[in-house]
Parts: sequence; structure tokens; C-alpha cells
Amino acid sequence: MTEPQLEAAPLLLPAAAFTAGIAGAAWLPIPAPGLIAAAAALLIAALASHRHSRAALVLVLAGVVLLGALRMAGPRLPADHLARRALDGTLSIEGRLAAEPVRWTVDRARLLLDVDAVHAGPERLPAAGRVQLTAYGELALPLAETQRVLVEARLHRPAGFRNPGGFDYPAHLRREGILLVGHARSDRITALTPDTPPWPVAVKRWAVGVIAARLPETSAALLAGLLLGERSTLPPATDASFRRAGVYHILAVSGFNVALLAGAVFGGLAMCGIPRRGAAGAAAVALVGFALVVGGQPSVLRATVMGLLLLAALLLDRESQLLNALALAVLALLLWRPGDLWEPGFQLSFAATAGIVYLGPGITAWLSARGAPAWLAAAVAVSLGAQAAVTPLMLSHFNQLSLIGVVANLLVVPLAAVATTLGMLALLVELVSGAGAALLFHALWVVLIALRGIVSLAGALPAAMVHLPAPTAATAVAWYGALLLAPGMAASWRIRAVVGALAVLVAGLSIWPWLRPTETMLRVTFLDVGQGDAALIELPEGPRLLVDGGPGGARRFDVGERVLAPFLWNRPLARLDAVALTHWDSDHSGGLAAVLTHFHVGEFWESGRPPGGAPETAAALVRSRVPRRVLAAGQRLWLGRALITVLGPGPDPPPGANDQSLVLRLDWRGVSLLLAGDLGPRGEALLLERAGPVRALALKVAHHGSRFSSTTPFLERVRPRLAVISVGAGTPFRHPSVEALARLDTAGARVYRTDRDGAVILETDGRVLRVTAWGRGVTETWELDPEGTPETSTAPG
Repeated sequence: MTEPQLEAAPLLLPAAAFTAGIAGAAWLPIPAPGLIAAAAALLIAALASHRHSRAALVLVLAGVVLLGALRMAGPRLPADHLARRALDGTLSIEGRLAAEPVRWTVDRARLLLDVDAVHAGPERLPAAGRVQLTAYGELALPLAETQRVLVEARLHRPAGFRNPGGFDYPAHLRREGILLVGHARSDRITALTPDTPPWPVAVKRWAVGVIAARLPETSAALLAGLLLGERSTLPPATDASFRRAGVYHILAVSGFNVALLAGAVFGGLAMCGIPRRGAAGAAAVALVGFALVVGGQPSVLRATVMGLLLLAALLLDRESQLLNALALAVLALLLWRPGDLWEPGFQLSFAATAGIVYLGPGITAWLSARGAPAWLAAAVAVSLGAQAAVTPLMLSHFNQLSLIGVVANLLVVPLAAVATTLGMLALLVELVSGAGAALLFHALWVVLIALRGIVSLAGALPAAMVHLPAPTAATAVAWYGALLLAPGMAASWRIRAVVGALAVLVAGLSIWPWLRPTETMLRVTFLDVGQGDAALIELPEGPRLLVDGGPGGARRFDVGERVLAPFLWNRPLARLDAVALTHWDSDHSGGLAAVLTHFHVGEFWESGRPPGGAPETAAALVRSRVPRRVLAAGQRLWLGRALITVLGPGPDPPPGANDQSLVLRLDWRGVSLLLAGDLGPRGEALLLERAGPVRALALKVAHHGSRFSSTTPFLERVRPRLAVISVGAGTPFRHPSVEALARLDTAGARVYRTDRDGAVILETDGRVLRVTAWGRGVTETWELDPEGTPETSTAPG
């Protein structure tokens, strides 16, 4: 960035310093008083060095860095905070809803509650804290933001899925001030005050209701997304098309909406003869009202702050500076909510805007010089500048790279602008004339149909969007370094050479994960997927086998889409030689729909029992046309140099779905692993009667540690030295059971559990076995004898 640009936007450096302080707060373990004293000393030193402008600037910026770190040092929890209480059993809590309930399905909703009190029998005790609750069952009463309620709920500390490279959900909630989550039955929620929402909520409800009444379901959901960012009712297929086409940003209220609203109000009033300052003032009022109605997402706040600054420049007859406005928006938002720095919405919104502002003029000039029409050059510059700036972030957060987005935006954005403008106008006309509004909604429906058609076509193109590993820090730094230097390429061959070198570095770092030498160790990763099973087996020669896919489905959190697929993309991995499904219970099969959709699968291994609990996975299996192989006891298969022996199911009459689980034993260089599915006592007994090779070094414990599984006769035959239990934290099934744990202990097995250890990773070369409890950051090393049995165990490392 050049010195004239910094002089024109003096807030850029303070904004960058404050942001750096927030980002580096974790590496500055200095108590708040120390940070205050150090920042004050630096600022005083800067005043004393005012004759040396550069030195004074460095001191001031260093002080601002410390102030950023200070802003991240949150206040101590009050003595009556719920997080300080024992959380055993059900609590009766009273509080005020901090936001409108989010209804995911008819019988499931999310509530955000600011707690005021806890009821202990007849006694009402003061309490504090914000909790996030999941309400199960259809809400029998309307609930609104600011409404006071009494809820009987079970609370616990949040637990995310702790896997390599996974999303840190508890940290996300902490940044929102939420230290506790819980669940409650809807019929245990009592309203203490009537449903009288504040005016912004009432306006949003009215707008969504009018749109739903005037348009067909899918078009109504799309318009609600365009106008209000309300995407909860958008059909999954439409949602997926917008993502694949690289145009999902138009469904997130941002600068696009703010610019249209401000331009419409300002232009309309100007056409009516209202003076410029009056029109700018009215547009500012409209922007603030709009922000209150749609909510406080980072993209809305950023666009509103920048819009107000530009309108203020009109009011004061001053020239606006977009980079300075962007920097001020960064400072304002991070002063208010410093934790937003780590949220994808904040990062994507500011990066896209910075890309448009910083790179757009140069791209426009370059295209215009080569004969492109002015409108086309500007449109391409906006789309390309935004895309370039957000690419590393999209890969980091979502593993997504749109290859069609720049082109698709050229068609989609103008149509979306027309639809948004017509939608705003139709809602205004609805206030005075239902017939006039009906005409506008009819015209709007045609535009929405065209918009959906273009998005569906773009999203259906082969490789419209590709999934890639998240970039390393070095890759991201090189990428943004090249973008920072790009505007100066035309003026200097040295800058062109540096940008070229950085581009080569980015390409090399991006390709290396796919080209690096094959590892020499067997790796088995038992993923933390909550109450379910998913294990990835990676052999040194390259073959990969995925056993089960965790829970998923239309009415629950899809582990396959949100946990399993990102883990596989980041390995990086585009192909699975085989996917084995032990049985069709949804906690084993639900997540495989995403795997079969996003990855090339060589074979699908199954027990031959009919699908039962995951219709989405069954449908995805048909669509994918993956070759299916039915396995039964006695079969043996080679996967690379590993021998897979099928121990179940046998030909016996089916005693139950769990006991008909596909049971596999893997042998490699004397190391053996037994994957027992969800076998119960009858299934274990039948397996022993078939007299297959069951003794194993490592055992994936059956049925999540149920008290009926892992029977004593079974464990006496298997004799596992270590056992892995795949189980969810706080499961209502009370897995793993005390009885199963006691039997495993008696058998001499070292037990690892995904609810406590996160992902459990086994790595071995046949001589040494390393077991990593990823969630705890602990690795234990076992020395193996020639038969693959542990002889000694070193201390955790």
C-alpha cells in the first residue's frame, strides 16, 4: 500500500494495530492492569517523541496493539453467574429472550436467554449469564425477543466436535458470551409476559408474513433471504445451488442491500425535489431502521457504518474516502464486539469490501484499456476483487472455491438488485394498497423465477465449485502479499517479479499436500462425531477405508456435511477406496449422504440388510452409482497390504438390527484392529460360535459402551490391549455404561473415549504404536513385540 493511500486513509494503521492486538491477545498473557500501564507508557512516550514523527507513530501503534489485547480481556464472571453453579439435574431458570427464537423444524427451536434468576423450590435466587437452549417439541405459544419466560432445562458446558482442523464451537459460543447450553421440552416453557415484540421484530415478522402470503413457498423463502437475510425456510436444494454457483452472498444482508436502500431513498427524494442534505439525512434514518430490523450481523453493521459515513460526507460537503470508512467500521465493530474478528461473517464481509475498494479500480482500468465497456469492466472488477480477497477465507472456513462465481455474479447480481428493489417497493405499497402490491409481487415472482433458473444452471455446471484443503498460514500470507502489491504491478517490474514469485509460492504450497510422499505408517482415526461412529483407516500404500459416517439427516445436525467432509477435504482426500456401513441406524449411516455426494467412492460395503434409518443416505447411494458389495462372515479382502476379515453378520436368523452389524477385523504387519459395530450380547455370542479370528490389539467397542455389549466372554476372547469408545458427551443413553467400563478394565484394556478425548488417532509402523487423544493433546507411545502386542508404554508426550 502506497504512502499517499495511507495519508488519505489515516485510520488504516490504527485499525490494523487494534485488530493485531485482538488477534494476538492469546499470546500476550499480561493481566489487564499491566496492559493498561504499558499502553499508557507507550502513548506518553509517543507524546514526548512528537518531534520524531515516525518514532511517535510506531509508539502510538504499539499502544493501540495493547489496547486491542486489553479489549479481549473479558471481565471476571459475577459471583451469581450460572456457570459457577452445580449443573446436576434440571434447573428452573427465569430470564429474557435475547433474540427471536430460531425454528429449525416444526418440533425444534433455538432460544437465547439472558438469565435473571434461578428458582429453587419456592425460593427465587438472583442469577446471571446467557444460555443457549434447544427446545424440543412444537412451541405451543408464540415467543418473541425481550419476552420474559420461565424454563425448566438441563444445562451443561458446550462441547464441540474435537477433530484435527475442526471448528471450535465452544470458543465461538464464548465469544458470544455463552458459557452454557442446554435443552428443554417446549411444554416446560412458561411465558411470564405477553408476546409484544419490539418494533424492529414486529416489522420483520410483518414483512416475512406478507411475503409468504403473496408468493409461492420457494420464491417467498428466496425473497425473504434477499431482503432480510432470513434463510431458515429456503429449500435445501435451492440453498445448495446458490452455494455451488458462488452467489450465496446475495442472501446475506450486506452492503448490497444497504447500497440499494440508501440509493433508492436518496434518489427518490432527490427526484421529488428534496435538497441533497435532507435526502441524505432521510437515507441515514432508513439505514439505521433497516439495520435494526434485519439484526446485528457483522456484514449488516459494517455496511451500515460505511453507509452512514458516506452519507455524513454528503451532509458535510466533504469528499468520502472508502478505505478510511472501512477502517473506521473495523474499529467501531471491534470496539463493540472484539470476538467478531474470528467469525466467518466478519472476515468475509470486510475482506470482500476491501478487495472491491482496493483492487477494483486497478482491474477496471486494466479492462477498460483493453476495450471492455465501462459497465462490464466495473462489474467484473467488483466480482473479481471480492473473490480474490475472500478465497483463502472461504477455503479456511468452508473448503470451498467457486470457479463460476465471477461469471455467475455478472448475471445474478443485476437480477438480485431488481428483485430486492421491487421487493422493498412492494412492501411499501402493501401499506397503502393491497391491489397495487399484488401487481408488484406478480412482477417480482417472474424476476425470482429467472434468478432461480440462472443460479440452478450455474450451480449444475461440472466443477462449478470445488472443495480443497484449508490453506496454511504461509499460503494465506503469500496470497494476501501478492494482492497488496498487485495495484503497483503496472508501474514497476520489480513489483511484478515479486508478485510472480508469491504466486508461484502459493501454487507450490497448495499443490504440495497432494504430491507429498506416501506415509509409512498405518493411521486409524476414530472421529469425534458425537453419539455415533465414524473411523477412517489410511494405509501406507494409499488405500483408504471409511467405516460408518456418524449421525445426520434432514431433521438433525448433519455430521457428514459439517464434520466428516471437512476433515476428509483437509487430509487432503478426494477419493475413498471403500466405505463400509456396519448397519443402517442413523447414528452410523446418516452422515454418509454427504460423503457419497462429495467424494468418489470405489466400493460400498454393507451387510445386505435393507435401509432403515437414513433415507437421505439411501438416496445418495442410488444417485452416486457406487458399486455395492454385500459382505458376510468368512469373507477375506485385501486393501493394499492389509487383510480385512469379515466376522459378521453370519447366516444365523437375524436377532436384531444391531446384532446383524458388519464386523470387520484388520490385520497389518502384526497389528490387529476389531471393529465391532453395534453388537449386543446375542450378536457377540454368535460371533464367538463361528470361531473366527477375534483376538485383536485394538477394539472399537460395540454399541458406544452399552451395558449390554462388551460381555465378559467376548472380551476374554478378544483380549484387547486398548479400546476406543465412540460416544457423545452427555448422551441421554448414559453411554458408556459403568458396567461396560468395569469389564474393559478387568480385561486390561486401556480405554479411550471420544466424548473426553476427542478424536482418537492410532498410528503404527508395526513396531511402535502411537495413540493420540486429540482433544486433550496427549500422545502415548507403545512398543510392540513382533506379534504386534504392546510390551511397554512410555509416558504421555
